[in-house]
Amino acid sequence: MMEHPENNNTTTLLVVDDDLYLLAAIKQTLTLNGYLADTFNEPGKALAAIHENSYAAVITDIKMPQMDGIELFKRIQEIDTELPVILITGHGDVEMAVSAIKKGAYDFLQKPVDEDILIASIERAVEKRRLIMENRCLINRLKKQRKSYHFHGLFGGHPVMQDLYETIEAVAEEDDPVMLYGETGTGKELVARAIHEAGKRHARPFVPVNMGAMPVDMIESELFGHVKGAFTGALQQKQGKFEYAEDGTIFLDEICSMPASTQGKLLRVLEEKTVTPLGSNVSIPIRARIIAATNKDLEQEIDKGTFRHDLYFRLNVLPVKTPALRERKEDIPLLVEHFRLGYCHDRQLNVEPFSTEIIEQIKRNNWPGNIRELKNHVRRLCVFGTHAKATKGPAKKNTIIEKSLAQQTPLKPYLEQIEKEYLIEVLRQNKGLVPLTHHQLGISRKSLYDKVNKYEIDLATLRSDT
Repeated sequence: MMEHPENNNTTTLLVVDDDLYLLAAIKQTLTLNGYLADTFNEPGKALAAIHENSYAAVITDIKMPQMDGIELFKRIQEIDTELPVILITGHGDVEMAVSAIKKGAYDFLQKPVDEDILIASIERAVEKRRLIMENRCLINRLKKQRKSYHFHGLFGGHPVMQDLYETIEAVAEEDDPVMLYGETGTGKELVARAIHEAGKRHARPFVPVNMGAMPVDMIESELFGHVKGAFTGALQQKQGKFEYAEDGTIFLDEICSMPASTQGKLLRVLEEKTVTPLGSNVSIPIRARIIAATNKDLEQEIDKGTFRHDLYFRLNVLPVKTPALRERKEDIPLLVEHFRLGYCHDRQLNVEPFSTEIIEQIKRNNWPGNIRELKNHVRRLCVFGTHAKATKGPAKKNTIIEKSLAQQTPLKPYLEQIEKEYLIEVLRQNKGLVPLTHHQLGISRKSLYDKVNKYEIDLATLRSDT
């Protein structure tokens, strides 16, 4: 068993070739570029090494006497389907290499192998492997903490979420009011529901009220109810939310949007534990627990005179903070998968899991809209695909369009011609390198090879053109 403690196996490559001279040359190139390399001239011994060691990528020749590179690739996939395999092939083996790419091989390079192209391909393969291993560690950690990362409708294994779960459990059995603080989109209503479900009131009603979405002249009637004839249009008696909640939970979202006059009446409700419907002289006892939420600093609102100081102290008995998404970016892969599966369930569709590269792009965003913004983004990816981009600016004349119009070309062949010319140009700019091209185009490697075969594009020619 070979060990590489100096780099913890993270950038160790495995090279297989029956040509000892070429094997030595590749190892020297890799060493000069900062990589460790285990070399084998027998595929069987290389497979044994893969069982015992961790490699960032495999580089193998196709033509070998005992076991060719294609068979070796198949055997490697049985061990680890996500280990990048780069095939080195002669001109006559290109078709065989393309077939292997479709089945999951990472890339193929033609002899004589250009050193810069080899290192560029390895760098991308190593980066892909790094991301895969990071995500594997995350998934394994979350599996071990399955109860910890899914808690009453909340998702996340990050320490800040573990702290939140513990806080929810601590306040769930209490009767005192809870004040939730957090930015827009952090899931304050989900936290309120989790508090309700984790406590003794879980079998009773949970009644959410969005103060910011309610007409000002309707707030008091909605919260406290009214009797018939209490005001113009009150044609019948109406039960208020506090009474309807019984001994469950009433959730007052965007509490800062509550008018000052209603704040005073809510304060009395909290003090007297009763509500008096509009137009009535009869007080009704209330038993509901109150959870309020705000995305603003209440102390600043008090200083500005928009929120009552005494109401603040009544509501802020048990403060709970909901973390922003940027504080727990390690949870993003889990949330993305959760939202993808949710979309598939809602639409009865099968959307493939997003690639590691797409997940990393998502993690790099700041997400000022937090969970809500991330969920919307994932749904857009499900609908439009990972390559969809918005374009702006005035339309420009297109000579291809004008020519096609003149010839009355049908739509399908016109679109195929456009696609073929664009593919050729992008491949030419990328020196015929498939990994770089499929990333730029926003399509899978298999899709790109399908198009290359469909349009009979010669990758070898494009590489030699550059």
